[in-house]
Amino acid sequence: MKFTFENLGPIRKAELELGDLTIISGLNNTGKTNIVYALYGFLNGFGRQFSGSWGNSFVENHFKEIGAGPVEEATRRLRDDGQVMWDMSTELREHERDRLVVEMAKEYSENGISRTFNASPEYFRGASLRVSYRSDSILRGFGFRAHLDQRGRSINWDHDGGKVVVNLANDTTTGLRPLSPGELERVFVRTYLQFLLGGAFMFVQNPYIFSSARHTIPLFISELDYVSSQYVRSMKFKERESNDALPFDMEPLQDIGNYPLPVHDNIDFFRRIPRLAEYYRNDTSEDYAGPIEEMLRGRFKIVDDSVRLTSSPGKGAGFDIPLHLASSSAWELSGLHFFLKYIYDVDISRFIIIDEPESHLDTTNQIKLARLLAELVYSGNQVLITTHSDYIVKEVNNLIMLSSGFARKEETMERLGYREVDALSPGQIRAYTAEGGTLVPNRVDEYGIQMPVFDQTIDDINRRARELFTRIEREKGDG
Repeated sequence: MKFTFENLGPIRKAELELGDLTIISGLNNTGKTNIVYALYGFLNGFGRQFSGSWGNSFVENHFKEIGAGPVEEATRRLRDDGQVMWDMSTELREHERDRLVVEMAKEYSENGISRTFNASPEYFRGASLRVSYRSDSILRGFGFRAHLDQRGRSINWDHDGGKVVVNLANDTTTGLRPLSPGELERVFVRTYLQFLLGGAFMFVQNPYIFSSARHTIPLFISELDYVSSQYVRSMKFKERESNDALPFDMEPLQDIGNYPLPVHDNIDFFRRIPRLAEYYRNDTSEDYAGPIEEMLRGRFKIVDDSVRLTSSPGKGAGFDIPLHLASSSAWELSGLHFFLKYIYDVDISRFIIIDEPESHLDTTNQIKLARLLAELVYSGNQVLITTHSDYIVKEVNNLIMLSSGFARKEETMERLGYREVDALSPGQIRAYTAEGGTLVPNRVDEYGIQMPVFDQTIDDINRRARELFTRIEREKGDG
C-alpha cells in the first residue's frame, strides 16, 4: 500500500510504501513526524468517517450507482428477513472501492489534515494525501463478521459468485432487544464500507501511535487534567451567568492545548491506565511487557491512580519510586509497557507507529528495542518508526542477515543471543531518508539497509578522529 503526501510542512511531495517494518530516517525538521502524524490521522479517522453522515451519504450514492436500491430498504429487509443480497461483480466492487478510497482521501485532505495537527486550515492549504495499492490487494471472495454485542449477535458479509450476501445473526429467543431501524442502518453503513475496502485495509482499522511527546505525558498528566477541570468549571459558571450562553459542549476541551491528534490520543490512553489496571488486576494470563521490564530492570505498577516503578526480583538494590523520580528512560518506556501489558494481543494484528523510539534510551536498550520491533512484526503486526538511531538500524541489519541461510546458523544464532522471532527478511522492510522535501527510498538487500544519512555522518567523524589522532602521534614523534 502506498501513500502520497504533498505540501505537508517541509514535505513538498513524498511517496511512502508500507512494509511489515517501515523505517524513516533523516535530519531534524525534514518532515518525518509530519508524515507519520498525517498518516495516523487518516487511518484513525476511518471509524468517524464510516459512522457519520459522510459514510451514509457515500453509501446512498453508491447504491444508486450499482442499482441496489436505497439503504433504508436494504436495512428493512435485513431486519425483517435476516438476510439481504444484491448483484456485484468483483470488477464493480474493485471500481467502487477505488472510488471510496479517493473520496476518503479527498475528504481527509480538505478537512482532516488541519484537525489532525490542531492547526489553522490556512497552514495546510494545498496539503493532500492520496492512496494507491496493488490490484491484487483485495481478497477474492472476501467476507468478514462484525460482532454487534457480547451476546453473539453479528452481521456477516460475503462476496462470492457475483453476489453480496449479508446475514444478521440475531437469536430472538435470548430476549435481546432488537436493533432499532436507525441503529441497524448505522451498523449496516459502517460495516459495508469496511467490506467494500476489503482485506487490503483491514489492518489499519485500529492503528496505534506513540507520539514524539509521549515521554512528557506521564509527568504532566495531573496538570493537564487540572487545567481541563478548571476550564469545565469556568464554562459552566459562564453558562449559569448568561441565559444567552450556548449549551455546554465538551468539544472545546480539545482546543485547550495546541496538541496534535496523536498527542491527544496518547494523553487519553494514559488516563485510562488506572482503569485498565483495575480491570486486569485478577488476570493471570501472560502479558507481553517482559522486554520493557528487562530494559528497565524494573516493573511498573499502579497505586492510588499513580504510576510507580519497582525493582525486578534479583536485580540489585530494591526500589519502589513514583514515576516522576525515575529516569527519563522509564518515562519514555512507560506508555509502550502499558500498551504491551493491557492492549497488545498476539492474536490481533495492528499497525503500530513509534516516532523516535530511541528517545532517552542508552545504546544497549536501543538494540534491545530493535529486537522487540522484530518480535512485533513476527507476531503479524506492521510497524512504522522514525529514527535518528544508527544503533537501531544496524541491529535491524543484523536481524535481516539472520534470515539468510549460512553454515552452522543455529549455533551462530545461539552464540550471538538471537532467536527465530528476531529474523527479518529483506522483503519485509521498507526504508526511507527524509531530505529535500521528499522521501528517498533506501536499498534493502540480504545485508540490510543502505542508509547514507548515517553512513556519511559516521565516516565524517571517524575521518576527523583519525586526522587528530595522527597529528598528535606525529607531534610525539617530532619531540
